[in-house]
Amino acid sequence: MSNGFFYTTEKYRRRYGVAFFVGIIGGIVSAFVKWGAEVPFPPRTFTGGRDEFNPPFLFLRDYLGIDPTATVYTFSEHIINPVMITHILFSLVFAIGYCLVAEIFPKVKMWQGAMAGLLATVAVHGVSFPLLNLTPPLSELPFDEYFSEIFGHVVWFWSIEIIRRDLRNRITHQPDPEVSLSQNYR
Repeated sequence: MSNGFFYTTEKYRRRYGVAFFVGIIGGIVSAFVKWGAEVPFPPRTFTGGRDEFNPPFLFLRDYLGIDPTATVYTFSEHIINPVMITHILFSLVFAIGYCLVAEIFPKVKMWQGAMAGLLATVAVHGVSFPLLNLTPPLSELPFDEYFSEIFGHVVWFWSIEIIRRDLRNRITHQPDPEVSLSQNYR
């Protein structure tokens, strides 16, 4: 069944090396897209006495024993906390993973990556972060945080998909693996 949700591509059409390379580029660029999405829609509120550090900060501090406040630097007279580098690392992991999975399961690209953004929101912010005590359970979060994370993740994965598709097709000079080579592809 070629149109099923778990349809897989033919093995000889997959380009894992290209997917990995494109995932690196997509991961770096999309990290900046995700940050940009947080400017008009900040992901956290400062009410209710919550610990308002971002989850990467808490992960470094609580699980790896790294004090992110001890490693600040100055750029253009601004004090920068490099904990934001963890956002790039997370973005790299997700983008590389997405690009590799897209080689096998084309349905992951549904809605130009927006579905993957929704799934990432549920898996990370709905399940993983509360289990690790990096955020409160979803039932305790205000709507603003839901909206910010959903919007940010959809735009984030959409940008990964745009980069993935363009660069993969430019590098391989072929359509995505699920597209028939007999189709008139331009």
